[in-house]
Amino acid sequence: MASTKFAFTSRPFSELAIPTFIAEDHAEEFEQAIHGKIGERARLLFEESGRAPGNDEANWFRAESEILRSGLQMRESGSWVAVNASLPEASGQSLQILVRPKRVMVRAQRQTATGAHSAEGAKSDQGEIFLAANLAAEVLPPSAVASFRDHNLQLMIRKNQPDKSVVRQEAAP
Repeated sequence: MASTKFAFTSRPFSELAIPTFIAEDHAEEFEQAIHGKIGERARLLFEESGRAPGNDEANWFRAESEILRSGLQMRESGSWVAVNASLPEASGQSLQILVRPKRVMVRAQRQTATGAHSAEGAKSDQGEIFLAANLAAEVLPPSAVASFRDHNLQLMIRKNQPDKSVVRQEAAP
């Protein structure tokens, strides 16, 4: 049986996924979930160090670097910011994106050839992949559009441009 295909492409429909954007009313919950994962890992690092005091900040930064990957590449073009990431081990069906005016965060389920979670993923993040990046330009989160095809995330977000239609009035002398 042939796969469903989009017009103008020979790729099967199943290879394309539309990521889910996290709505503003769920943004704090999303950020807290990531913050909680980092906190769990920091506590494990504290335990592994024999509960040595004075390393809280170092443990947090190490946990953050282990949990939050830096695989988001950004490029500005005119009034848009393009964000791309290669996620070879991610499932597109579970991809979630949170866009803030100066930050992008991504969460996806880890996928392996057998459908099982990798040993590393099970240890550090229970099969989830987290990416985050600060943006150089302020963007308009509601303008974001994304697609996930062939394990590549493509995200476009309109820059927040100052309103040029507002006429400034000079103060009278």
